[in-house]
Amino acid sequence: MRNLLNSTSCFLIVALLAVLTTGCPVGIAYPLGKPGTEKIDSKLIGVWQATIDSAEMIKIEVGKKDDFTYWVEVLETGESYMAESTSFDAWVTKIDGQNFIYSKPTDPSAEEFFVYQFTVNGKSLAIQDVSLLVGGMDAVTSTDAFRSEVSASLKLPDCLTSKVEYQKQ
Repeated sequence: MRNLLNSTSCFLIVALLAVLTTGCPVGIAYPLGKPGTEKIDSKLIGVWQATIDSAEMIKIEVGKKDDFTYWVEVLETGESYMAESTSFDAWVTKIDGQNFIYSKPTDPSAEEFFVYQFTVNGKSLAIQDVSLLVGGMDAVTSTDAFRSEVSASLKLPDCLTSKVEYQKQ
């Protein structure tokens, strides 16, 4: 019985640490890039349908707001969708050769950004959560610190997780 309690406690501690050190899709106070400075990737524009029903975002529409900003609408959510909004402004940036999209709800009172690593191959889009594995959330005190934390975390094998694939409609 004591071993069961110890293993249960150990599991809960590990699970809590995993949640606390994961950067996304948990909201974060700083953008991963400098909004309005990097041109959009037109390959992201369109309606995207998840290839699995258990995705957090089942169907997404991405449009061009201007040369540097997307508008994003989550058209259909999954059971695990946690954001309060379904409408976002979004931007792209690169770190260590990887593409990232970061977004912020269009609600003016919203203060958190959401980040995903992405790849586009023709009509296929894949997004992955970004885990902050070196200094965790505490290391993110500015955009530059966030970029440094992501760069350091990308060097570790479990940085990019929960891959979800989408097909363009």
